[in-house]
Amino acid sequence: MSEFKGFTFENPIKHESESQDAHLADLSLKFNRISTDDNGSRLDSFKNFRSPIASRSRSDAQEKRRLEALELQKQQRQTSVNKARQIALNTAEEDESASDEEEEEEEVELVETVITHTKRLRDSDDEMEEASKYVKTMPKKNKNKQKKKKNIHANQIMYSETMESVPQDLLTDWVLMICPKGKRCMVTSGSGETIARSRAGNILARFQSRLPNGSRTNRTSDFCILDCIYDAVHWTFYVLDIMCWRGYPIFDCDTNFRHFWLQTKLESNELDRADGHNQFYKFIPLKPVLTTETQQVIQDPEQYIKSQDLCYDIDGLLFYHRQAHYRGGSTPLVCWVPRDEIHNMLK
Repeated sequence: MSEFKGFTFENPIKHESESQDAHLADLSLKFNRISTDDNGSRLDSFKNFRSPIASRSRSDAQEKRRLEALELQKQQRQTSVNKARQIALNTAEEDESASDEEEEEEEVELVETVITHTKRLRDSDDEMEEASKYVKTMPKKNKNKQKKKKNIHANQIMYSETMESVPQDLLTDWVLMICPKGKRCMVTSGSGETIARSRAGNILARFQSRLPNGSRTNRTSDFCILDCIYDAVHWTFYVLDIMCWRGYPIFDCDTNFRHFWLQTKLESNELDRADGHNQFYKFIPLKPVLTTETQQVIQDPEQYIKSQDLCYDIDGLLFYHRQAHYRGGSTPLVCWVPRDEIHNMLK
């Protein structure tokens, strides 16, 4: 005989209530742990989970833009020769007129094709009528309408950002230039004349100069592009940077190389005096400050430029990153410190 005594039924609600009680006890334990934490630890946890952009300071953002600008330079390898030629010799206008002539020729060829097609269909009056309507309704180019041309000289000057904080590599990877007061402009020489243009590309002055191909007596196939500060009181162009010399563009060269060319190509004995060739204008290349002399400039910039046989009113300091290429527009690789902020920023 089997010892089976029958089925035993248990109430499932009892087990569910026990599991719920255990779960509530676990939640209560966690809540007690959270509530016993101090406010500082919870604030630290909140800061850790904040967005990186929200917690980033202005100086950190500027440093991030510097790194992005350096990386972008490595990726950009534009055709600098064509760019320099267009800026110095105004060849972009010729290219636009040539493209307009090509468009007109294409329209004439299209009309001739349609007319030829209509001549072949003379046997059909209906088709002739449709073809003639098509020719009449073709859009005609308005020759009197003047297209608004883009100024290729606008925003070609490389401008700085105001320095938010001193870079950690200031004394090793940056070059200092002491800027005089004046009008920032771009000077081009070519086609037997020299032209100074503003930031917007507007012409400030046309004159003859000793720059290559900058006068009627010195006409060659060369052309030059310079970044200058014009002192109207003394009729002097202080040259900050050089973008092209005798047809050789150096936009994609670093700051050290451009400043080396600035000192070697612009011979002071030819360009720093006003004569019949320069028409009373002078060109003086500014010298980059050595790293070992940066502290001396910060303490007394006026005394420093006197020791360099220069004399002008100081507007501020420009810091160029040594790896910076020349690019039009504002860049974090060039930083500006006004004269009245030198001691506060660089103390």
